[in-house]
Amino acid sequence: MSDYFPVEILVEILHRIPAKSLVKCTGVCKSWRSLITDPTFILDHLRRTIDDDHEFLLIQLCNEGVYTNRWRAPMRYSLRFDYDQLDEFSTLDLPLDSNIEFSVIGICNGLVCITSSRECYSLCICNPSIRRYVSLPKPSDYCGFNYHETCVGFGFDSRTDDYKVIRIVSMMDDTSYGVSPPEVELYSLATGFWKNITSVAPVCSMSFTGGEAPHACIDGILHWGAKRRINDCWYHFILSFDFGEEVFGEIKLPHNLANASSHTITVIGGGKSLALYQETNWPCVSHIWVMKEYGDEGSWNKVFTFNLMGFYLEVPFWGKMLPEITSIPTAVCYRKSGEVLLLMSKEGEGCLYSLDIERKNLTDLRIGGRGYKWYMYSGYYAESLVLLNKANGLVSY
Repeated sequence: MSDYFPVEILVEILHRIPAKSLVKCTGVCKSWRSLITDPTFILDHLRRTIDDDHEFLLIQLCNEGVYTNRWRAPMRYSLRFDYDQLDEFSTLDLPLDSNIEFSVIGICNGLVCITSSRECYSLCICNPSIRRYVSLPKPSDYCGFNYHETCVGFGFDSRTDDYKVIRIVSMMDDTSYGVSPPEVELYSLATGFWKNITSVAPVCSMSFTGGEAPHACIDGILHWGAKRRINDCWYHFILSFDFGEEVFGEIKLPHNLANASSHTITVIGGGKSLALYQETNWPCVSHIWVMKEYGDEGSWNKVFTFNLMGFYLEVPFWGKMLPEITSIPTAVCYRKSGEVLLLMSKEGEGCLYSLDIERKNLTDLRIGGRGYKWYMYSGYYAESLVLLNKANGLVSY
């Protein structure tokens, strides 16, 4: 075909073909395979996919209602069009063992990083579009400590075209908890090894732990809620990690949040925005905060509030009541549209709602229902060819 088509036109046509179909195209002839597996083509195809807004919102959900043992309830990884109603596109096919509970800990350029334990000892990186994955070597084992908490993140180093996994471990039974740096390891897909980078870690412990720890990834920088002990009191802040520079950073919170003692602060994000979801147990109140200018600590703004008044929810910003909602919502993610995805208990059933703060609208997405107890947002997913030109350590499924 190249005898009749200029190469530039052929490349332009192939750039428009979905990743799954391009995998089949590698069997047409040697020249096509060489072209499609070329690193430049793979990168250009990914950029085209993202620029054309062919990304989906991945929601990890679980229906516990039909299982007597909730830990046996299978996960479902639902890809949704990021439009008004989040209509389903398909389900994501991951290399999972049906007898083991898995969590998606991050998504980047079509790659999905998953773990099968709260300590995050067992990890793998897979590309569902080409059905290939690589299992990571086991990181350090801290079984000598009675209890430790683990947080894991996944990201991309654009300078070296490398995908990395960071694992942060704080020793809970140690007197230095919250007053010394955690143990930190960084895995590189390019080298296939973990390295210890504890020396660059700040004094802190993580607000949430496990593979499902809420986070926000903005321009290649990962963000989590963190805290440290100062004068026997907890000081809260946002911890960030730059996968390119391999350095940590900190973002200050508003004063009343930074020094809160009984609040739960969740970092959520999507696109270019950084947001917080704050909950208090007494009174039962939740607030949504948004940083208007990323990196400007003076631009935090409280944009919404929920109050639980007995057995119904009050929305003071709108001057209305929601009698069908019987508990404080849980923030799932901050969508690219600026809407906030919330898990609410509607007459005892777990349902997803989308909150449009600007238009003063709360939409029942009709996702969930009886038996659905929890959801986990994992990120925006775009089909890609990443890993197609890699061979070492890859397994097909």
